[in-house]
Order: sequence, then C-alpha cells, then structure tokens
Amino acid sequence: MWRDRARQIKYNKPIMTQETELATLRARLELRERQIEAAHRISAALSSRLTLSELLAETLGVSLQTVEADAGSILLYNPDTERLVFKHVIGKTELIGDEIDPLTDKSGRAATVFRTGVSSISDANSYNPEKDLKTGFHTLSLLTVPLKNYGGEPIGVLQTLNKRGGENFSDEDQEALEIIGGLAATSIVNAQLAQAAQKAAVADAVGSLTHDMGNALTPIESTLSTTKNWYIEPMFGAIDDLMRAQKDITLEELYNLTLSLRDWYPEMESMIRDGCADIREMVTEISDYVKGTQSTNIEKMEIRAILEERLRRLQVVAKGKRVVLSIEEPETVGAVPIDKRLLGRAVFNLVNNAILAIADAVNKKRLDYRNEYNVKVKLTSKRDGTFPEGNYCLIEVTDDGAGVPAKVMPTLFTPNVLSTTPGGTGIGTRFVKSVADAHGGLVGVKSEEGQGATFWLKLPLG
Repeated sequence: MWRDRARQIKYNKPIMTQETELATLRARLELRERQIEAAHRISAALSSRLTLSELLAETLGVSLQTVEADAGSILLYNPDTERLVFKHVIGKTELIGDEIDPLTDKSGRAATVFRTGVSSISDANSYNPEKDLKTGFHTLSLLTVPLKNYGGEPIGVLQTLNKRGGENFSDEDQEALEIIGGLAATSIVNAQLAQAAQKAAVADAVGSLTHDMGNALTPIESTLSTTKNWYIEPMFGAIDDLMRAQKDITLEELYNLTLSLRDWYPEMESMIRDGCADIREMVTEISDYVKGTQSTNIEKMEIRAILEERLRRLQVVAKGKRVVLSIEEPETVGAVPIDKRLLGRAVFNLVNNAILAIADAVNKKRLDYRNEYNVKVKLTSKRDGTFPEGNYCLIEVTDDGAGVPAKVMPTLFTPNVLSTTPGGTGIGTRFVKSVADAHGGLVGVKSEEGQGATFWLKLPLG
C-alpha cells in the first residue's frame, strides 16, 4: 500500500507543479504584453511630435492602464524655482500647479524619489496624507518612479495610485513603470526643449539645442536593443522550449497568446527606428534653418513610395483623432528629381498640420464633431510645356476641416506666419517653403473657412 501511495505522490506532484508554473507563466506573459503595448504607445507619441501637455496626458494614461491603477500624476522639476510642479494629474486634479520643494520635503515620496533617483512602492501606512487632506482622495497604495534625462539627471517623477483590486503594487509593476518613464523622459526633454525654443528667438535658442537633441537619441536606440535582446527573444525562447517539451492543449493556447507579440514586434522596431530617423532629420533641418542654408541631394525617384512611408508614420496620430489618411494618384507620375529627405519632411509637415488643425477646430467647436475626417494626398503631373504652367509634379494635401482662418492666410510661408494651433510655431510651413525653393518649385494654399484647405507643392520635372 505505502508503495502505491508513494508512486501516486510521485506522479501527482509534477502535475501540480506544472499547473502552477503554467499559471505563473501566463501571468508574466500578460504583464509583458501590457509592457510592450505601453512601450509601443509611448514610442508612437515620440514619433508624432505631440505637444508637452499631450505627451504628459498620453504617458500618464498609458501608465495607469499598464499597472492597473486608478489615479496618478506627473511632476516636472522647474530649475528656475527649484520646485517639483504637478503638471498632469488624473484622479486628484486639484493638485495641478501645486509645487513641492524636493530639498526640504523629507517625508513626501515624490521629493524622496526625485532626490535619490530610486523608485519606491508605498502603502497607506508609509504615505504622507497631506495631499489627500487637500483633495479628499484616499490613497491606499503608491508607486513612484523617477524621470531622468539622457544624462541620468532627474527631471521629475511619475506616480500611480491605488492598484485596482485593493492590492499593493508589485516589483513587476515598478519594472513596467520604469520602462514607460525611461521612454517618456526622452520625449519630455525634447518637448521642453522645443518649448524653450519657441519662447526664445528661434535662431539663437534652437541652434544651441541641436547637439543635445542628437544625444537624446541614444536611449531610444538602447531601449530597442534591450527590448530585443533581454525582453522579447528570451520570452520567445522559453515558450518555444515549453512547446517542444509539452503537448498539452493549455500550452497550445498559451502559444497562441504570444502570436500577436511575434507579429507586432517588427512594427515596434520599425516605429522606433523611424522615430530616431525623424528626430535626426529634425536636428539637421533646424540647424540648416538657423544657418539660413538648406543642403540638397537631388536624385530621380518615385514619389509615391515616399508619400506612403510618411503617411504610415502618421497613421497612429491620425487614428487617435479620427482622421483617415489616403493617397490618390490618377495616373503614374514616374520618377521625379527630388531630395527624398526634404520632400518627405515637407509632406509630413503638411499632413501633420492638417491632422492637428482638424483636432483643434473640433476642440474649439469651429468644426462639427464627426466619426470620421479625411486628409488626402493627391499626386499628379503635367509633362508638356514649361514650368510652372507645365513640366511639373503637383502634390496636394487636402482636408475636410474648418479651413484656414482669414487672418492667417496672408502670413503663410512667410517669416511672420501666424499659428492658431496650440503649441504651433509656424516653422512647419516655412520649412515647406524652403523645400520648394530648394527644388526650384512653388508652394501655395487654397482655402475657405468652413470648407477645408488644400496645400500644394509644385516641383519641376527637370
């Protein structure tokens, strides 16, 4: 009897252990999916050049979703006042604009994490209730991570409060929030630099920032390598090992759970690399703009592929604002002498401006809310005649938005351009004009308020 009992225990124990390990693995994979999706969304925000306020809102929203928290805040350090400032808050909005002195506040978690640069998980017993008394919010658990620039210096903190289900935050939650914070910090630094450039004289301020913006690319590229070598591939290897060793149907379901990650990973890698390329181009463009020069590398090539590439990079931004992007080419234009980099950036600027203008018009109630808006890029050519009446390639970017305000129309493409979009500087349209000039082409706009707008770029065929 005892031998039969021993034999039963011998065979039952591995089954229970296997079920426990599978459950643990499922939980870890689900967490990894949320982490990767968070990295994807933050990377998309980086590539779309959101304003600082939009970037902070996206970062905090992604953070709360990833670690399953009810509330949170982002505090940024103001070096002029030497204070941490609540810049974006979800759940305790009364705190927006409040300041904390990180040197004298010895009990607050935000100040402590900012000073030490070390993340912290706190429960209600170790949390300073001062802010709760002001807002009426009841904090049960708190996770705080530092936001650091590419030199490792703190620029603020990211906090999430009250994990759903009543549990405290875990080490895995901390790891996920640190990944989000690391990606977002680079974007925040760039956005802050852009704001500083807008407030100062563009020629003086932006020129001094180009080197630092180039350095800001390093953590993005490092994140890509780390994600691939230490995050994705080991997980896939472990799952493959399980599949080879087991044939249980539960494992098959687990394998299917990871298929979306395999399909999505190349897109994530491509998006991050595209973002790096965009910022590098931005550095060059700003530097050239400040110096009053524009280097060109004219080669004959198909324009359609360039347009498709640029629209692909903007799909995430467009989808979030209910805008459908499309390309129309009634007949094949063929190869055109262009600078691929400059033309790509010009088209990017025009389409991005159209998307943001639609969103701004909806927010200001200049445009009725609809389920769908449209931005269309049309490519045509005329090979007969002499430029500009003939022998040209025409790129038109048309939207069905609210149109360009009458007071803005005369200033477009000039040094004194007006911008009515929040955070806009007018640099985008001036850059488009410089691209047209570099190609010996023309640029213009047709618009009526309430009837949308068409920005056009006409280039000689040679």
